[in-house]
Amino acid sequence: MRGGDTLSTLAISVRGAVRSIGREHLAEIFEKNPYMAQIYPTEKSRDALEVFQLYQGEGEYFDLRRLPPFRQHFSFGGAEVRETGYRINADKCIGCQGCRGVCPSGCISKTVPRIIDESRCLHCGSCFRVCPVKAVEKLG
Repeated sequence: MRGGDTLSTLAISVRGAVRSIGREHLAEIFEKNPYMAQIYPTEKSRDALEVFQLYQGEGEYFDLRRLPPFRQHFSFGGAEVRETGYRINADKCIGCQGCRGVCPSGCISKTVPRIIDESRCLHCGSCFRVCPVKAVEKLG
């Protein structure tokens, strides 16, 4: 994550499968991240450390410096990208406006049934929490 405040934030999140690759790359990690030596100052304090490799998974790049925010999903190592965020089930939506009233990015349509514009959605979940008929569904 990088940025001094919300509107200057860039974030990358990754999740997936990891495997231990032992301690052989530990010196390299300490060399590239000198602050690690402050956290683990002695060889004894480093005994519990182990290097892991994230070899298959997915992630998301999120840029709040743009309006609407830019979001891109990606995968690596043969993993599939799972759909995330929220959608409104048209069969359940009663058009109450609750979701529109709490949406910080204004990404929910005025039409009934409501529709979430995914390109502008922050994935905050406010709409999900306030919907009285559970028409807003969480994806992923």
